[in-house]
Amino acid sequence: MTRPLKILAIGYATSTHVVNRVRCFSPLGHKVYLLSAPPAAGLTEIIELTPSVRPGQDEWISRLVRLGSKLARRDLSGLSDMARLFFDFRRLVRTTNPDVIHVHYAYSTWAWLAGALGFRPLVVSVMGGDVLYEEQGAPTRRGIALTKRLFAVADRITAKSDFLIGKLNELGDYGSKATRVVWGVDPQQFRPMDASALRAECGIPEGARVVLSPKILQPFYNIDVLVEAMALVVKRVSSAHLVVTEYAADPQYRAELMARIEALGLARHVSFVGRIPHDQMPMFYSIAEVAVGIPRSDGLPQTLLEAMACGVPNVVGRLDRYGEIVKDGESVLFADIDPADVAEAILRLLEDEALRERIAARGRAIVVEQANFPIDVKRVEAMYRELASKPRKRAFYRPLMLVDVVRYWLRV
Repeated sequence: MTRPLKILAIGYATSTHVVNRVRCFSPLGHKVYLLSAPPAAGLTEIIELTPSVRPGQDEWISRLVRLGSKLARRDLSGLSDMARLFFDFRRLVRTTNPDVIHVHYAYSTWAWLAGALGFRPLVVSVMGGDVLYEEQGAPTRRGIALTKRLFAVADRITAKSDFLIGKLNELGDYGSKATRVVWGVDPQQFRPMDASALRAECGIPEGARVVLSPKILQPFYNIDVLVEAMALVVKRVSSAHLVVTEYAADPQYRAELMARIEALGLARHVSFVGRIPHDQMPMFYSIAEVAVGIPRSDGLPQTLLEAMACGVPNVVGRLDRYGEIVKDGESVLFADIDPADVAEAILRLLEDEALRERIAARGRAIVVEQANFPIDVKRVEAMYRELASKPRKRAFYRPLMLVDVVRYWLRV
């Protein structure tokens, strides 16, 4: 009988993706920790750890910082709290004594600190924002350098797509230690369902042809382009109705969308349904005939896979990287990120039942075959066991990397 492992994950407990990729190992018998700041309420099956600044802890740090402030003739009080957090981070990792440490999201302070302190064995999972520096976010030169160092010291790297592995190779020879792990969708959880009761609950008119926006409600995801497209869609399909989910909503962006919806006369054709818990998303996909996700940059989006698993055809932007798993006209429809082109793709699906059903069937088959979450979990578990079976390498601090983490933290 194989022994259970102690797994320490480092990531954001506020991220649905991170939580799902961490908690799945607990039912397999492993003891699972998630080190996160900020913490999240209501997590089950895992032990959440949060570095903290405790009053009176390590008084020598305060004395040293006060002395440094006098010598430097500047306020270094922020360094005191940062040092306490770092020491508490180290304490938490050492206390758990994990068999493996798994960092989710490489471009983050706690991820870099794990690398700087030399903790092993270390697995790093890469998302688009970790490597698509010219497309996403506002990465700094120091942040990019720290992320590259983390890749260099990692024992293994997982990436959702070959495209992201290619990006790792462009940054350095990091792709040689990378494995493609889609972290897909559980087809038993995400599947077509009877969602007629949900339609009534959300106030969606009877007979409405629902178009779903499952993306984060922020400008990056171009929900405004979708709203403009809906103004064209309803001219041909008067029963078309847009349902907008509100995960991590930007309040100003939401207000701008509402104003534009009013100006376009679309108020009765659009419903905002708030932030939907992840376990309820299969029902929301099931009320839809089309799902739309059109950011200008992406890796391999989870919402694409979720809709496919639920038998809902997708309209997505023309990003070549999607071609790894879907094909235009067979398992998805591509569109330029332009209201007219997005509207035309939506209309094709609403007006052509045979096309809609063909794409829906092929999409679910792809998830079952190529993006099956339980299979991915087993593959990662095997990776953990392989790493844990090897002699534990001694942790060596990397002082230059640690200094850069401090400088990034203090923005100096």
